[in-house]
Amino acid sequence: MKYAVLAFLFLSISCKPDKNDGSGKGGSTTLQIFPQHHQVAKNIINGKIFIRYNTLDAPTSGVYDDSTSCSNHDSLLSGTLSNLKNGNYYLFATGYDTSVNQGVKGGTPYTITAQSTTLSVTIPVSEN
Repeated sequence: MKYAVLAFLFLSISCKPDKNDGSGKGGSTTLQIFPQHHQVAKNIINGKIFIRYNTLDAPTSGVYDDSTSCSNHDSLLSGTLSNLKNGNYYLFATGYDTSVNQGVKGGTPYTITAQSTTLSVTIPVSEN
């Protein structure tokens, strides 16, 4: 019994939670995100943007914290994520490029350092 208690204490002390950089909802920054295939934000339909908080890496589980559908503005596809705090994020975009008749996807790390503003972000995407 004594060893079980010691093992439990050792495991409790050695397990560290992920270090949170403060990213997530609750801030005043808006990201306007443009997926671009071959450096063009046109021709992409059915776009969706995913975001993972507190990291600059794609999640190995494929699970994201939030998402938004893209819409077409002046023939450019974009998605908007609002109320974000300063911190690290990983952004991922999917869609379908009608100019090549293929699905596209891609991701990029992004760090927010300024509040009360709208920031424009480009995500390069390529064929699936």
